[in-house]
Amino acid sequence: MTGQELHVSWSGRHAIVSMPEEIDLGNCGDVDEQLKAVARQSPDLITADLTSTGFCDSAGVYVLTRVHELVTANGGELRLALGDSPVARIFELTGLDRLIPVYRDVQQSRDSPRAEPGPAPAG
Repeated sequence: MTGQELHVSWSGRHAIVSMPEEIDLGNCGDVDEQLKAVARQSPDLITADLTSTGFCDSAGVYVLTRVHELVTANGGELRLALGDSPVARIFELTGLDRLIPVYRDVQQSRDSPRAEPGPAPAG
């Protein structure tokens, strides 16, 4: 990643990933690889901390959507901490805030219990 690695910290089975100031076509491949590396460690919960992210284009939204699918398929949960970041509006407009749980900050994400999985669909 161009001079800015994602910072990952762990609290038990919860990974907190501090995202870069910008997520765009230029760095979304690196963001994708690094988030998937965290997901491969099978945490119960990943919080992507976007509170300091000032820009996220459609490539960044796509990356977060794909990582959400991967984490969910492995029984984990991806959450977004958005705070007052300008990207909060982007996630609202794209509807990503209805797909991935959104929190004010990392502490709120950390303090909130995981949603219990619903019953398997009848089929």
